[in-house]
Amino acid sequence: MGERFARRLASEVREWVSEGLVTAEQAVRILARYPEGAGWLARPAALFALVGGALIAAGVALVVAHNWENIHRWVKLVGLVVLMGLAHGAGLAARGRGYPRVGAGVTVIGGALLLVGIALVGQIYNLSGRPSDAVLMWWVLLLPAGYALPTVALAGLAYAGVVVWFLMALWDPATWLGAGLHARFEQATVALGAFGVVLFGVGALHAGDAWRRLRTQLESLGLVGLFAALLMLGALWREGRLRPEPGAAPAAMILLLLAAAAAVASAAGLPATRPGLRRGFVALLLGLLAYLGAVKTAVATGHPAIVATLALVGWGVLLGAALGVILFGARWGRRAWVNVGLLAIGVEAIVRYVDLFGTMLEAGALFLSTGVFVLALGWALERVRRRMTPSAAER
Repeated sequence: MGERFARRLASEVREWVSEGLVTAEQAVRILARYPEGAGWLARPAALFALVGGALIAAGVALVVAHNWENIHRWVKLVGLVVLMGLAHGAGLAARGRGYPRVGAGVTVIGGALLLVGIALVGQIYNLSGRPSDAVLMWWVLLLPAGYALPTVALAGLAYAGVVVWFLMALWDPATWLGAGLHARFEQATVALGAFGVVLFGVGALHAGDAWRRLRTQLESLGLVGLFAALLMLGALWREGRLRPEPGAAPAAMILLLLAAAAAVASAAGLPATRPGLRRGFVALLLGLLAYLGAVKTAVATGHPAIVATLALVGWGVLLGAALGVILFGARWGRRAWVNVGLLAIGVEAIVRYVDLFGTMLEAGALFLSTGVFVLALGWALERVRRRMTPSAAER
């Protein structure tokens, strides 16, 4: 039995005994049924196999690198295809033999080799293009494989490629996305927030225990992107650097529309509780998207009254969104939502504290007081998290 599971079970069993849920004799029998086993790294054979495999891989890589120019291009391509096939075959075989984690890890190696293959083809045939195009081709080919196998780890790697491609395309003026947003930082920030909602909506649609980890990762990543955009916009307004950015920027508007569709579709993947709760959460997401749309309009027109109003309500929007995510997360058992919401509140509180006292204190006193504030804030948020996550688990 896994070492972490055994430790957690021992801790839980002690609480069960103290609460009178089970007797001491029953606790002993439960722990005996799930004995703590040594981790696989503690086994000499596994450790030597790991070191030996790493040395062999390093030796092969050095030999290939030394003779790279003398190797025929077809040998390079066939060798890479064989390696990808072996990786995926070994991953599926390990999963079939009851080693899902090992299989997932080997499959991820095979998925990463696909990106290496795309880069290799470009090098061999001297293909010109943008780096983001290679990443785009990679995740477009990888994502269907993640669902077809199905493999959560491979699908997660593909979605990581989606995020990397989006960020690369966003800051590259040669791409369609970057051409409209590269020189418009505020509208690019709006696009980042909308992309976060899209990720969240896609993650929420992964129902069932088989996709639970992928759903949690996508939802968390989407919320992080949304809160990061709100924080960045608040920082711009705080420093008085919000500036007019004339232009339609259709990419930002398209992302906002996609985000609205994803927010509405996410209701299908939310827990089947009272419909009013799901509608309330969707309304929260749509309200945040409306706020981002107002930001886009403000920076495109540069109207002073709109900018001033958004500057006043910006931090309140972030705080309200974080509290809403925390409450809904506790109600539906989404612990990751609670953690991300508390993190957003903590970062906002630290920034506001520095805003308030940054010009009033000397550097040394500022660092000292900020450190004390961060420690106190971390302690308070951890207490809130511990209270919220048990309630989330009970629901």
